[in-house]
Order: sequence, then C-alpha cells, then structure tokens
Amino acid sequence: MAKSTRGGRGAAGNEETAAASGKAAAEAGSAVAVGLQDIAQAWVDYAQRVMDRTTEATESLLKCRSLNDMLGVQAELMRGHLQAFLDQSTKLAEITNRMAARSIDAIGEAAGQARADKNRR
Repeated sequence: MAKSTRGGRGAAGNEETAAASGKAAAEAGSAVAVGLQDIAQAWVDYAQRVMDRTTEATESLLKCRSLNDMLGVQAELMRGHLQAFLDQSTKLAEITNRMAARSIDAIGEAAGQARADKNRR
C-alpha cells in the first residue's frame, strides 16, 4: 500500500505551527512580565515620592505660626498628592499600552509566520 506524503507534510506543518505558537506565547509572556516589572517599579517610585512629600509637609507644618500657614501647607500637600496620582495614572496607562502592544506584536508575528509557512506548502 502506498503511503501518502501529504500526511507527513501536514504533521511537520502542525509541528512548525505549534513551535511558532509556543514561541509567540513565550514572547507575549515575556512582554507581560517586563510590563508587570515596570508597573511594580512605578508604584514603588510613586510611594517613595508621596512619602518624601508627606515628610516635607510635616516638617513645614511644625514651622507654621498661624492657622493660615497650616492651611496653606495642607492645601499644597493635597495639590501635590493629586498631581502625583494623575502623573502615576498616566505612567501606568503608558506602561500597560506598551505591554499590550508588545504582546500583540509577538502574537501577530507568529500568526504571520504561520500563514507564510502555510502558503509555502
């Protein structure tokens, strides 16, 4: 009985596709891991800035001689915290977008490679 060579190519093609999918998954996972590290570092930096600003405000409060001085220090502290939060939100959105784009690019490249391999057959 004659063996079909077509079945052999199909199996090899499936193995290539699986390898490309595995590589894409690894690259996408790597992009996510890097993004999560960036997010964690951004939160650490944010917490440090807030602590530093709070410490400075506490020192300024101790030097206040009137209620108006104290209210001014507190208002400045609140403004600074709000601005830091808005900056942090922007930074996190940029990191998340970059992480998603890298993951999608890795998967897209693998899909393109699989399509090219399929068309060559």
